[in-house]
Amino acid sequence: IVAHDWDVVLKRLTEVTTDQVNYAGREPKILAGWIKDDRFQLLIRQRRMNSFMPVVEGKIDPTSTGCLIFLHYRLLPVTRMYLILWTIITLASGIFLATYYVNFLLGLASVGIIALVHGIAWANFKIHLRPLHDIIFEVLA
Repeated sequence: IVAHDWDVVLKRLTEVTTDQVNYAGREPKILAGWIKDDRFQLLIRQRRMNSFMPVVEGKIDPTSTGCLIFLHYRLLPVTRMYLILWTIITLASGIFLATYYVNFLLGLASVGIIALVHGIAWANFKIHLRPLHDIIFEVLA
């Protein structure tokens, strides 16, 4: 819940995606993304792209005393496709090797590798989630 009007929220989000605006006395950070009508999608702009950076998807609903802003944090779409693709490939390889060599441990190893890769991906996502979350809240405060 934000006490600002809908147009003020859109203005602030637009400023932070185009200019280096310094909110709350912190070092200015620029966000990249798009803002259309009552929806937006933003991520922290960086020199080198990190595939596991979070993307915030938001929806703004105006109310009589301010705005309701719904935020949803996700992985980049390409990263989600990458994880799905390699999960399928690893699982299929594990099943094939387990049946070909008649060794159940090979199938379990593929499941373990999948769990390890997903664990690392989501841990990296959570590390990078906090800065984006803080910037969004500074802009909207």
